[in-house]
Amino acid sequence: MTPELHKIRSTVFYLKSPRYWPHFIQKVKRYAQPNLDTPHWQDKAVQWAQARAKPLGELLFKFGLTGSQSGPIPTLDAALLHLAQRRAAQSGCKMGGPAYLDLIYAVTRLTSARTVVETGVAYGWSSLAFLAAMGDAGRLVSVDRPYPGAGNEPFVGIAVPDEFRRRWLIIAEPDRNGLRKAVAQFPQGIDVAHYDSDKSYQGREFAYPIIWNALKPGGVFISDDIQDNMAFAHFVEEKGLRYGVTEAQGKYVGIAMKAYARI
Repeated sequence: MTPELHKIRSTVFYLKSPRYWPHFIQKVKRYAQPNLDTPHWQDKAVQWAQARAKPLGELLFKFGLTGSQSGPIPTLDAALLHLAQRRAAQSGCKMGGPAYLDLIYAVTRLTSARTVVETGVAYGWSSLAFLAAMGDAGRLVSVDRPYPGAGNEPFVGIAVPDEFRRRWLIIAEPDRNGLRKAVAQFPQGIDVAHYDSDKSYQGREFAYPIIWNALKPGGVFISDDIQDNMAFAHFVEEKGLRYGVTEAQGKYVGIAMKAYARI
């Protein structure tokens, strides 16, 4: 499918569904807003992330999740990951690649997270890591936009085995519709949140505050691909947040931990 045909199909899909109009209107508005996703801003974001990137072990230690920088880091079971890879390969379609699974699994285990929200599912790699790390006591709510004309819907989350699915809810809507519904599933707050959906500056600018406000004190926010633009950098610096950056396969992941209220 050509990019032009994909845009036409997407436009028709969203226009036919009034509940998706907020998402479509926002996409149209971007043409009238300053473009903060140009190569210039991407270069600045890469430089910002490179200057701050630390190895995973050092980052976990910085946030007080491990006792030392070189201590053991919990990892996703290799057999479980292998089975997930086989299921994804048999799907016959292409979707987004895996997130930084070692980071997601380790943070979830080390914080004893029980309530998690993520945006962006695709094959479900990050979903698998969250659900495996939480065990039976945890619950995951994911937001994943529709794939107009792509025919991918039957394979969304295929990496997640059936025995994990009773603790998992997918809200199949764009962030503009689904994100507030997702955080509302946890009125007492969220332990960990993972952002991996609309990578534009405006998309992150909309989603980050909603996610951050829903986090419990001590909760952890993870955002993938922060090298795409300066949205993560601006967010954490303007709010004065405690944050860190790590790198995996040439891409950068940002992490921020919510402070406890002062008494």
